[in-house]
Amino acid sequence: MADAGSLLRRRRKARDEVAALRLAATVQLFAAAALGFQASLRWKASSSSGWVSWLLSAGALVTLALGIRAWRRWWRERSRLGELVGVDLAPVTETRLALLVAAALDGATPDEVTPPVTPGERWTPERIEWLHAFHRDRRAGLDGPAREATWAVVEVTGDGPQGSRVVGGVRLRRTGEPGELETGIWLVRGARGRGVGRRALEQVLARSREAGAVSVVAETTSSNGGAVALLRSLGFVTATEGDRVRGELALDG
Repeated sequence: MADAGSLLRRRRKARDEVAALRLAATVQLFAAAALGFQASLRWKASSSSGWVSWLLSAGALVTLALGIRAWRRWWRERSRLGELVGVDLAPVTETRLALLVAAALDGATPDEVTPPVTPGERWTPERIEWLHAFHRDRRAGLDGPAREATWAVVEVTGDGPQGSRVVGGVRLRRTGEPGELETGIWLVRGARGRGVGRRALEQVLARSREAGAVSVVAETTSSNGGAVALLRSLGFVTATEGDRVRGELALDG
């Protein structure tokens, strides 16, 4: 959680900075409106264009430009807040398993999370039961009967229970090849494209090294451009066969 804690502190600081930017932008826009109003009154009251009216008009334009600039910066920095998230891989206890299943039902399609246990694109009782059993059977970890470990992907955005949420699942499996582990991950739609998957897989790779692995492999589909790009950005060498893409990463110890 050290990485998550550091990111959380950065998020708090960034949130404070964003709030200050919004306040500054709002003040500048109101000031521009006030100056513009004063200038319009003077223009109407005087038949000649006095220097005070010109000065007020110029001040209104400058303040308006500064306000718009500050507002744009606020919007840009606000968007960056979504990237400052902490990610933790947590054991799939019964309590967390219920949260994981609820997240899957609400934010992912069945085929993104489970094999085709039943046909169709809807969550069925059989698919849900498979998901429960899959994680329960793997609590013994890489050295257990299933030779596979799973974790809940937890996004940390604040303090306390309300400051974190389960947004997906990740796994590691012994393939049978010496020193080789296979990984897979799924995320809810709201967590995609914000760096959550990358941070989760970085932790998976760290745990793979701790387990003594020399390489990690992963598979996805060629239509899943985001997953393919993520694997390549982490150093995986990819090869395509049909609609399947296989990535392999040699660990450097």
